[in-house]
Amino acid sequence: MPRQPFADFLFTSFAALEQELPAIYAEMCRILSPRVVAIAVDDEHIRVRFDAATVRLLAGSGPAVIEVQTTRAEILALVDAEATLVGSVVGDRLLLKGTATDLLAFHDGLLTYLHGAVRAPSFPQLLRRFRWASPLEPYQVQEQA
Repeated sequence: MPRQPFADFLFTSFAALEQELPAIYAEMCRILSPRVVAIAVDDEHIRVRFDAATVRLLAGSGPAVIEVQTTRAEILALVDAEATLVGSVVGDRLLLKGTATDLLAFHDGLLTYLHGAVRAPSFPQLLRRFRWASPLEPYQVQEQA
């Protein structure tokens, strides 16, 4: 399986959040459970399943209740405050699909994740690695149950 830098970044950040701020990690999981989110960043496509207490990377393609599509450049523009979430969506640089209920949960889960990210000690280094595409330890892909 080829390296997936966004997936590596995302799951390393989830692991850091779980270890460093377990209450925030648990809240994010609770908000997004039991949803599957399909994320496309440039040419990389992943599916993530949120359960009540954990997040898993799913193998293969399949249904998702929320779909997100963007680029690495847009993620970094958001992180660097060169773009806003609303501006990215309105400008079609961040595409979101799902029901209103699922998109509201995604919004709330994303905000919870970001509140943890700005407080977790390891996030600045993780972000530097993502920015410069340095390799991270890959996570194991799990089959959907």
